Amino acid sequence: MLGTLSFGTHSPNPAKQDEGVPFQPLVYTLDLLIPIGGLGQRTAWYWSDGSLQCLAYLLIAFGWVLTTAVIADVTRTLQKS
Repeated sequence: MLGTLSFGTHSPNPAKQDEGVPFQPLVYTLDLLIPIGGLGQRTAWYWSDGSLQCLAYLLIAFGWVLTTAVIADVTRTLQKS
């Protein structure tokens, strides 16, 4: 929610002019949080504002931590069976 609100109030710069998908703050945030695969937003846009770029990096790191925790929990659950 923080990412969607923060990214929705500012306009990012396109990675390539006149190419790519339209910017969608919610999809961009989900694309940062999901480390595997992609929704096409992460590579299509970048931020010139340092604080928003830092938020993007934090969301990527949080996505990896969350994914690692979920995988560890699933592994632990499967080993008990």
